[in-house]
Amino acid sequence: MAAIGIIASMLGFNAENQALMISLYIAMDSFGTACNVTGDGAIAVVVDKFFGKKG
Repeated sequence: MAAIGIIASMLGFNAENQALMISLYIAMDSFGTACNVTGDGAIAVVVDKFFGKKG
């Protein structure tokens, strides 16, 4: 969302294009968060397998 000023001034996006970018960002943000959380969990499992307590 911080890029709205940049896409308006440097890339010449009008208000309709900016609204589309905001809508797409809102739609895809949750998928990025889900992938991040899942990846963190996978890395935790791998590290636990290598360095977890034996016994």
